[in-house]
Amino acid sequence: MKVYQKLNFKLKDVSDIEFIDIMRHFTQQVKDWTYLEKESETYAKDVGETSCKLLLEDNHYNPAFAITKKKDKFYYIDRIDLSYKDDIPILEYNILSRRFYHDFKSFIHSNSYSISIEISKEDIGLKEIISSQRARESFEKYLNRFNDFPFKYHHKDIKRLDLFICAASRFCRNSIDVDYLKRYLMEDRNWKTEDAKWCCDRIVIGLDILKVNKNLS
Repeated sequence: MKVYQKLNFKLKDVSDIEFIDIMRHFTQQVKDWTYLEKESETYAKDVGETSCKLLLEDNHYNPAFAITKKKDKFYYIDRIDLSYKDDIPILEYNILSRRFYHDFKSFIHSNSYSISIEISKEDIGLKEIISSQRARESFEKYLNRFNDFPFKYHHKDIKRLDLFICAASRFCRNSIDVDYLKRYLMEDRNWKTEDAKWCCDRIVIGLDILKVNKNLS
């Protein structure tokens, strides 16, 4: 399943102000990149965090990369804005993301900056969506029930799904991206939209209830 690639920065011995200065230096040193001063100031005020916007000038989209702070020492590319349209197809978005990744990685390497950059996978499956192997195996047992039979809301099937929800609540360190899971069910498992929605809605509700239960004193 194709997904939008995400870029994350991790700062080591670099302050927020120094990070922005490094971004300016990047656009001065690397061809085709421009630091958007006014747009960066407006964006930073809008999100309430140290942020900036960089323009890539050699692409017909004229994309502006919005970079902002996630938490202390961590930044990410929030979005890529276009001058004339709202959405970019996944594959083209990822081409732009990889262009930034390779340009910036070469830049920090040549300048020995204490910053690391990571890019997520373009193709993902159940392993990336459900981080815990134990919880993933539980969900696969639920899914395998429908290999040879049409989807139906039998109480035994619901019980299998609920067992997965309990396993996910207990063993998953990372939260499950339900939008990705819904797409996986429809695109990779050929589920109907209404069935995938029902399944994911139950997972969300179940996990929310178990989260509240954990916090009970």
